[in-house]
Amino acid sequence: MQIAHGDEVPIVCDGGGVRTGKVGKQLLLGGDPASPGNFKFGLFHQYGDFVSPRHRHNFCQFRVQLEGLCKYGFSAEMKPGTIGYFPEGAYYGPQGPDVGDTYTATLQFGGPSGSGLLTPEQTVAAKKELLKTGFFEEGVFHRNPDVPGKRNMDGFEAVWEQVNGRTLVYPEPQYATPVMMHPDNFQWMPAAGASGVEEKVLGVFTDCQIPCAIYRLQPGATFTANGRGMFMVLDGHGAVEGDNFRRFTSVYLDTGETTRFKADEVSEILLLGMPDVAAMQSYAPVEAASETPVSA
Repeated sequence: MQIAHGDEVPIVCDGGGVRTGKVGKQLLLGGDPASPGNFKFGLFHQYGDFVSPRHRHNFCQFRVQLEGLCKYGFSAEMKPGTIGYFPEGAYYGPQGPDVGDTYTATLQFGGPSGSGLLTPEQTVAAKKELLKTGFFEEGVFHRNPDVPGKRNMDGFEAVWEQVNGRTLVYPEPQYATPVMMHPDNFQWMPAAGASGVEEKVLGVFTDCQIPCAIYRLQPGATFTANGRGMFMVLDGHGAVEGDNFRRFTSVYLDTGETTRFKADEVSEILLLGMPDVAAMQSYAPVEAASETPVSA
């Protein structure tokens, strides 16, 4: 189990990403870099000049829109309260600098293909090496004319290939596009076996059964959390593992772990699930699609 409090983690603008624009990062929790179930969870501030091309990943994401409006081209639009599941292998974007500042909680994690997830340190180191042979602009890596290799490619793809030393082959998407969830449109239902606790089950994704749900605790109620995933407090106050929880307190549980949240006031806790690592397929490259979102 890991626990972190959002109000104790400073905002860092390190310029280590592969997209264009200022991003403030509060990295709260992370996983095992050697595991196909590696993950990264944090709060991210985009300051109005963020630009990213239409692209895809070989990992999965949950994004929770906290403030502002995020537009992903024709793929999706996220207003405050919207929760998005972004499947591995599925295209989304582009994003432009026309929507102002945003604030988003993001969980990135190795998905059903077993492809894993790069660490922030790997990304920074790979970008530093790539800058010796080209430049990044609006989320695309451009190689210098005298350097062999593909002239223009998605920035994430360039970094991944730099780290791994081979061509990135994307998993076939299990969903064609991101899935947008609007919790306000769901009804609260009693949670089985938990007095004073209600739930909204927003979805269960992929053959690995990745859950997404919100739990509402009445004052004095206790909620026992279990299953591999991230439990983030959206609102309220209480105790967890001998510590006080409040907005953006986040708890990671691995498979087989449990913890108990006890509410002092009405509290809401969001579950962003992740696959049991043992349930993942071994990474087996498949023939890459010929389509590419980046051109010269």
